[in-house]
Amino acid sequence: MRTDEYEGQDGLALAGLVARGQVTPAELMECALQLAEERGAPLNALTYVQPETGRELAGGWTERGLFRGIPFLLKDSGLPSVRFPSSLGSALFDDTEYAFDATLAQRFEASGLIPFARTTVSELCMGPSTEARRNG
Repeated sequence: MRTDEYEGQDGLALAGLVARGQVTPAELMECALQLAEERGAPLNALTYVQPETGRELAGGWTERGLFRGIPFLLKDSGLPSVRFPSSLGSALFDDTEYAFDATLAQRFEASGLIPFARTTVSELCMGPSTEARRNG
């Protein structure tokens, strides 16, 4: 799948392609990772990008849930996930690691979503704007 094809679909359409065997979760992850690399840094949109985690999860994915293995981004809002550290957009909480997954994180994966990064947030998720500290 090409990135332009990927971008032209919503989550349910991508899940439908997986269900029909027209694309694999691994192919979708490669598209998502390519777009994250091309656009994430210039927009300061992503943090804690973990391509190896995304590829590993997508490569060994067992079909489940409505979303059947499409790539997904967790918000850097402190949502506990053992795979992804968090900062709440603050240097004070850089690289906070969790020993458990929040129920919501578990439900995302049970629905078929495959996390591979977090989205940036304003400091402590309190700002009324989308500015976030620079990552990297």
